[in-house]
Amino acid sequence: MKVLLQSDSSDCGPACIAMVCRRFGKKISLERARAIAGTDKAGTNLKGIATLAEYVNLDAKVVKGDHDALGPELPVPFIAHIHRKGYHYVVVYKVTRKHIYIADPARGKIKFTYGNFSYYWTGYAVFLSPCDSFKKSKNTDISLFKFIPILQAHKSTIFLTVLVSVVITIFGIAAAQYFRFLIDEVLFIQSRNLLHTISFGVVFIVLLQSVLTAIRSHMLLVFSSKVDISLNLAFFHHVLKLPLSFFDSRKVGEVISRVIETARIREALSTATFTIFFDTMMVVVIGLVLFLHNPILFFLVFAFVPLSSVIVWGFSRPFKRHYQDMFYQIAENRAMLVELVSGMATIKGHTAEQESFNKIEEKFVDSIWPLYKIGVLRNVQQIFTDLIDGWGGKLLFWIGSVLILDGVISLGQLIAFNALLGYFLGPLQNLINLQPSLQEAFVAARRVGEILDLEVEQQEDRALLKPERVIGPIDFRNVYFRYGTKKLVLKDISFHVPAGDSVGIVGPSGSGKSSLIKLLMKFYTPEEGSITIDGADMRDIDSTWLRQKIGYVSQDIFLFHGSIRDNIALGRPDAEFADIVEAAKKAQAHDFIAEMPARYDSELSEQGSSLSGGERQRLAIARALLGQPDIIVFDEATSNLDTFSESELQDTIWRLKDDGVTVFIVAHRLTTVTHCDTILVLDGGEIIERGNHASLVAQGGRYAQLWERHTG
Repeated sequence: MKVLLQSDSSDCGPACIAMVCRRFGKKISLERARAIAGTDKAGTNLKGIATLAEYVNLDAKVVKGDHDALGPELPVPFIAHIHRKGYHYVVVYKVTRKHIYIADPARGKIKFTYGNFSYYWTGYAVFLSPCDSFKKSKNTDISLFKFIPILQAHKSTIFLTVLVSVVITIFGIAAAQYFRFLIDEVLFIQSRNLLHTISFGVVFIVLLQSVLTAIRSHMLLVFSSKVDISLNLAFFHHVLKLPLSFFDSRKVGEVISRVIETARIREALSTATFTIFFDTMMVVVIGLVLFLHNPILFFLVFAFVPLSSVIVWGFSRPFKRHYQDMFYQIAENRAMLVELVSGMATIKGHTAEQESFNKIEEKFVDSIWPLYKIGVLRNVQQIFTDLIDGWGGKLLFWIGSVLILDGVISLGQLIAFNALLGYFLGPLQNLINLQPSLQEAFVAARRVGEILDLEVEQQEDRALLKPERVIGPIDFRNVYFRYGTKKLVLKDISFHVPAGDSVGIVGPSGSGKSSLIKLLMKFYTPEEGSITIDGADMRDIDSTWLRQKIGYVSQDIFLFHGSIRDNIALGRPDAEFADIVEAAKKAQAHDFIAEMPARYDSELSEQGSSLSGGERQRLAIARALLGQPDIIVFDEATSNLDTFSESELQDTIWRLKDDGVTVFIVAHRLTTVTHCDTILVLDGGEIIERGNHASLVAQGGRYAQLWERHTG
């Protein structure tokens, strides 16, 4: 069983299914497996495991067993659910009379006694077997070669750098001949003039070598910077096009880690490109020159090359395994650090500093181990490499001296051979030393490449509707929706909203209010049913175009570091200043902005932390109003406003309605929705009541009870 290490803490379920698939001869990428299984920040439930198994044509049988059922007769491999520092999935790939062998996507292969395994096992297991439609597939692993096309845009830089390197090498070969000519010719005939002439020539060659080396270093720096820009921009461009579900299902630190890992790929591409092409060429060319100098000494040196190759091959798998573990631990650390810094007020408010320190200490200690193991591997590999180099050098002079004594070669030839040998062993050593860096880059390439292989939110080759206005009626018809493979959060939702109407949505927390709005914004699509605007199915409307026609004020307001002007004009960088001011006035934000030192050019701190909750909400509302939307959505957008400000804002909302704008208001405060044409009351993901304020109060149902509590 080959272990597939998880990319982050929530990947264990998909990683286990992917391992079992590989055992049966089929490969699936980890990110694709995540998407099918509905994996989120909390991980994957058993239903998600079964769904993924069905997708890859594996028969899955989820069972709840007891510890007495464990034994060699169990069919392997199967997935076991354990509790070890949290719930976790592992693959049991071998069961003997005394031991249970598991492939842990977080820790690798582990051997347990029955007692130890029973201590961690929750009793749940998923037995898997290929069904009739199961087909083996070819390798789908993502490698560093996926990023080679990035180099094609820089072919001229690569060619010039290689050309300069060739010239440097030629000068090096010429300089090496200086020793042979000096010892065998100049000193033999004792010519001072010839000595000075040749020596001045060599000094000039060395000077040219140094200048060309400096030029090559600068060219490599420029090339590396260009590759860095191309790689990062390509990654960011793709990430920005991914659906919201990608970000909702991952920790911030894990996404940041993937971004940082592009630097490893850039380093490998820029370094490996020249190391592989140039140093390989050097080994071949200088090897030929050495062979022409003396075949005996050449084959003596070349005999050590297979030993170096064995060292590279022998260390490749351990390096890959530990680099995978290192990237996983780094991502975990970053996720926890982001969480701790973001929640510092809560930590201090509950005096949880020591508890938080203990958690981060454990994470840091865990992250040190793979780095330590990589360091040990590097040291051991270097010991073998130095041993081979030491033996090779000593053996060269040993055998060379014998050849001199036998009159086969001269002392000058031996010295020249040794000088040229540096141009042979240096590139060879570079190729050997490249192996750990390549292993690191291959792991990073897999992690980054899996993100790049994810489908973007909207395929550009698909013809989608781009209506000039979205002012028609809105219809939800028998809509069902769930996040991933979790339970349904919306069930059989149906309602009709005439153009220009206002809709209030109320209900307890977790009733599905915000989920309904996310469907309206096309952040997610329904599992069943349809949503139409003016008769057009929302699936057929361009997502970007649609959102430009909708003013959206989220309950989680996010303000970026920058000026107030830029924050209001988010998504509309060409907006006129007069329009920005008008939007701020409508949102009751102009007065407090005018009191700030730089007014609309005032810089906001991170997430607008220097503003009050009400001020932040007003800016978010101004941002939504700037685009003169056809539909405007307030998702708990007035919760931080005082009664007077809310009343003024409601006047603005109703004026928008008079202009034909369709308004959706999600609210806990019932006074916010009393003037709405229709109020939907949600509970448990279903619409339990609907009507205007007066009719709902008259019904004496759930809304009437909430209203009585609110006003009583």
